[in-house]
Amino acid sequence: MLKSDAVLQALFQNGKSPLSGPFLRWKLWKKWPEFVGPTMSGVSEPVALRNGVLSVWVKNAAWMQQMVFLKNQMRQTINQKLGEDMIREIHLTMDRKAVPQDPEEKKWLEATVKNLMNERADD
Repeated sequence: MLKSDAVLQALFQNGKSPLSGPFLRWKLWKKWPEFVGPTMSGVSEPVALRNGVLSVWVKNAAWMQQMVFLKNQMRQTINQKLGEDMIREIHLTMDRKAVPQDPEEKKWLEATVKNLMNERADD
């Protein structure tokens, strides 16, 4: 019999699960400073991951130009830290509409994941 934590982990990380995409995006968002460093994390944010293409919002054109030269290195580092080759390509954008604007939304997302983790620990 599988423990609930193993089931949740498999559900989140299984690429076919409807929960895996949001979980991976949350993981990228939460660990973004670790993945790209404090300077670049201050001027960029992961906004979407679809079919191996990571869309990253960038603060302005100057930073976007800098990040164009670092995309391959970023992709390799992120894949290494994720432990698998999830990212095939990085798409840079200055379109902020895809980035959550409401700080309450981020708090809700964090609380939801913490609750899931606490429920898992109680089992």
